[in-house]
Amino acid sequence: MSARLDGRIALVTGAAGEIGRAILERLLEEGATVALADIHLEPLNVIRGALTVDQRKRTSVHRLDVRSDDSCTTVVAEVVQTWAGLDILVNGAGIMVRRPALETDSAQFQAILDVNLTGAYRMARASHSFLSASGRGNVVSVSSTHAFLAAKNSIAYSTSKAALSHLTRLLALEWAADGIRVNAVAPTVVPSAMTADVLADPAYLARKLGAIPLGRPIEAAHVAASISYLCSSDADSTTGQILVLDGGESLA
Repeated sequence: MSARLDGRIALVTGAAGEIGRAILERLLEEGATVALADIHLEPLNVIRGALTVDQRKRTSVHRLDVRSDDSCTTVVAEVVQTWAGLDILVNGAGIMVRRPALETDSAQFQAILDVNLTGAYRMARASHSFLSASGRGNVVSVSSTHAFLAAKNSIAYSTSKAALSHLTRLLALEWAADGIRVNAVAPTVVPSAMTADVLADPAYLARKLGAIPLGRPIEAAHVAASISYLCSSDADSTTGQILVLDGGESLA
């Protein structure tokens, strides 16, 4: 595999999750230096500790609460100070609560938007000047097919992902002049801690896979590969796009 991200510095939020770990592995393979950020620091230390010596030399860990302006600003500054720059921001932090609309109160609704939407905006805004200075700045956010396919019991999560997708387009338009490309990936169900409960339900699994022409969930490694592509010079003409990873689900 060619090191098409050789020398680039990436900051990945929500890095303690399955998708975050897959992103780390792919970016390291592509030659990037990776700063892992999550509200849970101990899992990040475990993840980093399992890397090779060479990989650990290109990896740092940072505690981040995307609900806090100060935390976002502080972590971006730490990364820039540690690695002398920032080229890539991956907004992977996200939470989900499965409840129908009438059982979701405004506090729960706002809490999900604060992480999934406003958290991504906080991080993008805090990173802007450094991404612009890099001359090859990229923001890639992890959206979802919930952004455009209606699903029951996901009122707050789906709304946050729809808004995140449009935030991607708006930032791409505004920041193109600053040399920053902004894109997102939108996977359907990915095996992870967030989806373990529904994937363990035979009825849900049969129904979900029946709606996906390729007949299988999306692998975290495929999400990571798509993010790597969007961050690379191979995608230099691509901005404001939502790359859908749904096995054909949205074709039906």
